Amino acid sequence: MIVGLLMLAVPVVIALAFAMSGNLYVLGILASILAVSTLAGAIFTSSSALARVAMLLRPLLTFALVAPAIWMAVQVVPIPVRGLGNPIWATASAALHESLADRLTVDIHGTIQALAQYSAVVAAAFVTAVVALDRQRAPQVLYFLVSITTLVSALSIWRQISGLDNSLPRENGSTPAVLGILLSAAIAIRMIDRLRQGTKPRRFVLGSKTILSLALLSLFVCLMAILIRGNLTVMGAAFLGAGTLFAVFAIRNWFHGLWGTAGVLATAAILATATVSILPVKKDADPTVALSTQNQAATERMLLDVRPAGSGAGAYKMLLPIHRDIGLDAQRERPTAAAAVAIEMGRAFLYGLLIAATLAAGTLFRRSLLRTRDYVYAAVGAGAATALPILAFAEDGILDLAASLLAAALLGLAFGQSQSSTVGESATSTSQELPNHRNGEGSTGRAARSTVFDSMRVRLALTGLSLALITQSIWLLSHRGHLGEGFLTAAATANDAGREKIDETSIATGRGDRWTQGKLAYHEAGKNAVAIQHNEPLASASQGFAAPLRYSPLRGDLWLLLAAASKEYQSPTYDVAALLKLSYYTAPNDLDLLPLRLSVALGTNSAISEPELRELIKRDVKIAVTNRPALEPAIVAAYQAASVDGKTFVDSVMSELDPSYLQNVRVRRP
Repeated sequence: MIVGLLMLAVPVVIALAFAMSGNLYVLGILASILAVSTLAGAIFTSSSALARVAMLLRPLLTFALVAPAIWMAVQVVPIPVRGLGNPIWATASAALHESLADRLTVDIHGTIQALAQYSAVVAAAFVTAVVALDRQRAPQVLYFLVSITTLVSALSIWRQISGLDNSLPRENGSTPAVLGILLSAAIAIRMIDRLRQGTKPRRFVLGSKTILSLALLSLFVCLMAILIRGNLTVMGAAFLGAGTLFAVFAIRNWFHGLWGTAGVLATAAILATATVSILPVKKDADPTVALSTQNQAATERMLLDVRPAGSGAGAYKMLLPIHRDIGLDAQRERPTAAAAVAIEMGRAFLYGLLIAATLAAGTLFRRSLLRTRDYVYAAVGAGAATALPILAFAEDGILDLAASLLAAALLGLAFGQSQSSTVGESATSTSQELPNHRNGEGSTGRAARSTVFDSMRVRLALTGLSLALITQSIWLLSHRGHLGEGFLTAAATANDAGREKIDETSIATGRGDRWTQGKLAYHEAGKNAVAIQHNEPLASASQGFAAPLRYSPLRGDLWLLLAAASKEYQSPTYDVAALLKLSYYTAPNDLDLLPLRLSVALGTNSAISEPELRELIKRDVKIAVTNRPALEPAIVAAYQAASVDGKTFVDSVMSELDPSYLQNVRVRRP
């Protein structure tokens, strides 16, 4: 009963992840389900099964699973030595007049969320591996996974044909289709072997020919989902992954022995080299984006400034406003997974992941050749470990929650069935044959103690992972507004007029959408965002904007709103010019912030008198005058509300750029 529930838990979580848009609350719910499943597996799984899991978890594999979580935790913890962390913390500390500890990450909440997602992925792999230890359950898990990939691929084809890309949640890349090809091919090979051996299916079970037909249909759907995209790199990844699977099939059935294996591997190496050579590669581009077909201008700028320790897991969206082009929508640039990992975790970490993937592919390939039967599970895992790194250099789909859970479940299935159950039971069977021999009794005692120790070690590891997931899911479900969600709306509810004027403004949370989505298009809309009633204390106005900056100091929109609130109430705590400068540094090209930023800057004499800020303000005015006619109402409003020095400065700048524009600004009303 418990094993059946565990078997359903991971496919249900994957299906929910694909069906629901990824945000904090979805991740919290899915993490809760996986936490309960992991804890149930730790409590109710037999000792012999957990001992087999311990045999699968070699020290190198254990280190590969634990290292990313440790590194994310290191990025979050405060650094006692000043200067070793990211410089933004010292800058934010000076601007807020608070002592903020240095950290490696620039976005604490983003890194914690990334750690929660990684913990959920590891839990999905563990639960799947525990279920897959039973060779009767393993095919059912395989069928569940291929059903999910087929449905997702069919939905992708429908979206491409019907042109509904903008009306539905964004896709998870090509990862489900590539993994679907591998899973379908694995089922087809398994059924071909059964037909060749003449194995008859059990009663009330579909025949081998029927399952083979369904597997070929699924293979066709997933292949069409890839071909309709027309991405040669994705096709190459699918070809190499499937080639790894068929290489195992060929060695086991036609090319036995050392020379046969060497011949197949040599042929596979030649085909892999030929495939890689025809992939489209961008010249003079960073290797992490060289295989991408999308524009990666901002990502390449980030890669030039990669810190050895990274900028923090999940921090890419916080860095994007600094490097993107003027007026470019943040959603238009999608980094490759390799580039995102290099930026967030460091290049050394990326190289370590590639080495781990290579070792995993080699280990599973070797185990698939050593198994007497049910070798397709390890073989499909080897194919996935071959294809996924190539996909990481072409797109970012593998970083999505649903796609990463799917990949984890596939690899958990592969490792769970990579060794025969008789391997773990050999010591026990030997001891039973010699019950009365003194050496046999000692061997029996040692084997029993080893089994108890190994099972207890895995129980403790699963329990610890479950507790970590429970803690993270509670944080995800209870934490609200940590990145500024609702700050503009909350500020506007102080008066009805403000609420009506910024009803289109929102700041969303989540890994894929943490930046301003609304349009601060006019001066009055920005004014009402911070126009809290005058009977409210200054602290309630300022702290609402300052609190998230203690955790995410690259929020250019919140630096601007804090500057506007400080100017509105003439705050003695904060320097408006310093806050404006930080807003420019952290979001220099965000046109949504330009109207309010000009309004605050032109109305603050200290900002006008500072040479560095004068150049930044001049740049904003030039952008609004020369390239953005839609910003003219906002410029008029900012000009009318500017101080004497601000108007004088704008007059000098506009007279150089366009005297007629200046005349129009003077006569128009905001």
